[in-house]
Amino acid sequence: MISVLNSVKVDASQANGSNVGNTTDNTNSGAINNTNNNTTNNTNTANNGNTINDANTVTNVNNSSVTSSKMDKAMKLLEGQIGKPYVWGANGPSSFDCSGLVRYVYKNALGKDIPRVSYDQSKFGQAVDKKNLQPGDLVFFDTMNKGRVSHVGMYIGNDEFIHASNPKDGVKKSKLSSSYYQKAYRGARRP
Repeated sequence: MISVLNSVKVDASQANGSNVGNTTDNTNSGAINNTNNNTTNNTNTANNGNTINDANTVTNVNNSSVTSSKMDKAMKLLEGQIGKPYVWGANGPSSFDCSGLVRYVYKNALGKDIPRVSYDQSKFGQAVDKKNLQPGDLVFFDTMNKGRVSHVGMYIGNDEFIHASNPKDGVKKSKLSSSYYQKAYRGARRP
């Protein structure tokens, strides 16, 4: 297989039909497959995790190196923490704060070391649009109304995430669509 890599600029508004007006640097990965049919596959993989094929169709792809079996293990480990107490600064395994919980799961189930505090976690990995959330993505909130990330949870699918909420509730499952979390939502990342 011969691979050709070159840097191109793609106007994001052309990729998804909106008039965002943002231009981003992307990598064009064209591969020529030397098999019996000599097919050519040209795609642009944008930094936001979307693949733009020659017909300008945008398809979400998971750029993570995490296999589905590892993610299943992570989801089971995460769900097993529900009901454990919230303790500020705790990293588990008997109690957690919000960032300690997601860091514990990423390290113990996925073998990934992510930053310790939610604000730093909110800058780590790849930004993910809310409509493209996948299990394992980190979701961030401003729960203190200070204009910055102060809380994190891990998305599990179906509009739900698990987080170490507060000393009263401990580790629990919540809905992203609840009025409180909709208002506090500040974004998502895929470590």
